[in-house]
Amino acid sequence: MTLTAPRVRPPLVLTALLVAVASFQMNATMLSPAIDDMAKSLSTDVGTIGLSATVFLFVAGLAGVVLPRYSDIIGRRRVLFGSIAVMATGSLIATLAPNVEVLMVGRALQGACGATISLGILTLRDILPTEQFGRYLGILTAVNSGVAGVDTLLGGLITDTIGFRGIFGLTFVLEVIAVVMIGAWVPDSARTGARMDWRGAAVICLALLGINAWLTLGPTMGWFTGWPLACLVVGAALLPAFWLVERNQPDPLLPLRALRSRGVWGLLLTTFCTMASIFAVLTFVYPTLAQHATAGFAYDGTTTALMFLMPYALAGWILAPLAGSWAPRIGYRNMLRIGLVGNLLLIAATTFAVSSPWLLFALVALMGVSYAACAATALNGMGVIYAPKESPGILPGLNATMFNLGASVGIGILSGLVAKGTPDGASDPAGFTTALVVATVISAAALVASFVLPGKAGSAEKV
Repeated sequence: MTLTAPRVRPPLVLTALLVAVASFQMNATMLSPAIDDMAKSLSTDVGTIGLSATVFLFVAGLAGVVLPRYSDIIGRRRVLFGSIAVMATGSLIATLAPNVEVLMVGRALQGACGATISLGILTLRDILPTEQFGRYLGILTAVNSGVAGVDTLLGGLITDTIGFRGIFGLTFVLEVIAVVMIGAWVPDSARTGARMDWRGAAVICLALLGINAWLTLGPTMGWFTGWPLACLVVGAALLPAFWLVERNQPDPLLPLRALRSRGVWGLLLTTFCTMASIFAVLTFVYPTLAQHATAGFAYDGTTTALMFLMPYALAGWILAPLAGSWAPRIGYRNMLRIGLVGNLLLIAATTFAVSSPWLLFALVALMGVSYAACAATALNGMGVIYAPKESPGILPGLNATMFNLGASVGIGILSGLVAKGTPDGASDPAGFTTALVVATVISAAALVASFVLPGKAGSAEKV
């Protein structure tokens, strides 16, 4: 796919994409130190605040299904511009939210930008030669994992001085800047002339909504009782309906033949399990444990960010460009498995560190190498490498969806386990331990799934 701009300046394009990705990612990472403040300010509990994060990530997952494919049709720049403008609206609403219900609306609108990283990767793939793509990919992935830890530290400082509303206000300003940069520097892509499959998009989004609700509500309400069971039935019923809709579409949202490829379904499964384990513990379980007044360490937001959020993000920021440069040489699958083995061992080790802040600090810092550098860089790159040539936006979009849905489901499940096992006022960290054991099992599933991924003959990079 060629770009229509007469002159493309990759450094400026990368700068605009970095600001766009950072504006989306900061809505996840900066709020981790503010979980307790949000619950108190809005007269609710940490489980409900965890649900607001689930809403944000779930909508982001749905956006990841639809928007990359839509960008094949109307152009990358237009989709980036519109989605970030919607996210800015959500940030403004969240800043002014008088209660948790309005906060949920704002967080849902923020999720409209869930395809930012995949749109950015697709744009870089279009404008860069193979030998430069890996390095630029690593830089973009580093920001997608956190802004060198400064975002989490700043989130803690803002929480302790202004409160959580200051975080949303800051991200709103950054999002406005991102919109301006995209309009000025990001070239548009050629358009395929296909028609968007809105019917298929609606069906798959409703199916994912049902399944996500079942996985989120199941741990606290019972897997096969009432609402969780109803959500499962609806979601499961819509999956074959999606197949029927797509079968007769001239321009389907997802070519069904692509699902037969191990590179497609294997990558999606690996990404989902990775995010449901490592991202959920990094952004919810560890920060919540650090701030828990009775069962945890009773730290404030700034200390939480310094010890459990900034170190892994900083490590990823430094090492992800190196991982991006090395992945095409040693193989993207090998880079991925190095990261997944590290994730598994480190999460398992933290089950023994729920009462030891300095041991937990050291283990979390190492996750910056295993997850933020190795695993995340490889997963993002493979979304482009395994994509069908005739529909380059489909797999990166679905992969971004698995990033967000995996995180959404993981936070939903683990926050429920924490709230049930260690309610407010409890001194026993059993809920945190249970959540980490479950995360360890999910992380093991990610490693197993990675061995399904095939090599790719004729690829310019080693897969």
